[in-house]
Amino acid sequence: MERPELEVRNLKVAASGRKILDVSYFDLRKGECLALFGPNGSGKSTFLRIISLLQRPDSGEIYYQGQAVSPENREELRRKIVYLLQKPVFFRGTVHDNLLLGLRFRQVDRAEQQTRLERISGLFNLAPLLGRFPDELSGGERQRVHLARAFILEPEFLYLDEPFNGLDVQFREEIMSDFYRIRKSLGITTILVTHNREEAVNLADRMAVMLSGQIVQAGSLEEISEAPATAEVSRLMGQEALVEGVVEKSDDGLLEIRAHGQSIYAFGKQRKGKRVVLTFRPEEVILAPERPASSVRNWFKVEIKEIRPFERMVLVLMDCGFRLKALVSRTSVEELGLKPGTEIWAGIKATALTTWPGLEEMNSSENENE
Repeated sequence: MERPELEVRNLKVAASGRKILDVSYFDLRKGECLALFGPNGSGKSTFLRIISLLQRPDSGEIYYQGQAVSPENREELRRKIVYLLQKPVFFRGTVHDNLLLGLRFRQVDRAEQQTRLERISGLFNLAPLLGRFPDELSGGERQRVHLARAFILEPEFLYLDEPFNGLDVQFREEIMSDFYRIRKSLGITTILVTHNREEAVNLADRMAVMLSGQIVQAGSLEEISEAPATAEVSRLMGQEALVEGVVEKSDDGLLEIRAHGQSIYAFGKQRKGKRVVLTFRPEEVILAPERPASSVRNWFKVEIKEIRPFERMVLVLMDCGFRLKALVSRTSVEELGLKPGTEIWAGIKATALTTWPGLEEMNSSENENE
């Protein structure tokens, strides 16, 4: 099996007695875009600086293309990497000058500079901007030039720290689309640091979830969405807490859970009598004016409490003895005549619910381990 382009082993960083990073293993494969995903403050940016060889860890090993990073080869390996900061910093001169500056520092000959400039300008649609100064650009245009400055260097490794944060919706979608298309066409091995699930899902081939300085799960987006390793990963992947209840029956993994006077069906490993918390993704909830005859096991008569715009969808907040949310299209809202006070049916498949130990079960487990 081919060795990964980047491997990290037993990486540790601490500050003032507090653990910042503790990564036992991490890898990056040739040509892929990996999303390093997690909430703010989880250690993602520190990890990126360390693997960019801009900061030294307290301990651990880093391997690039099978070669261990050492004092002797550190500078040589660093030249293979472009690390793009979140906020663009431009130098004196036009967009044309800023695009070529990195190539001049690397002593790329003039003919090659021109070739790359023409190619990248075409890919990022920058020709109309080349003669302008950075302070004359909009926020989206500045970010487009910022990304182009990284791609024009043709790095072997491209590391980006929240590159689309703070952009308005229109520019963000345009730039994300350009980034995906251009990165794919050039095949650059990339890490994208983000706390935005939509960015991770739309741009990455694989995901590593970081919480409190640790990689708690890595795999394909489908694997992590369908089988999150922890309740916190489940939440980060867009799942919401539905309700806590008690397992009344267990039949080959199909659980009947009693909560708020209702029976709810889900799949899980918990035994009869155990308390569980159910989580779900709002986009998995089905809305219907009448209860349909279908294979969906869980149907609830709900009252709509609130309707809110949510990115390109609509979030519907409902009550059926407990709170329930659904993400639906604007067309669905119109077709179903949804509005506060309306009563409808909400369905969710047993396979769309994830079960976690209830609070009492977690506390009991922690006490047993003390």
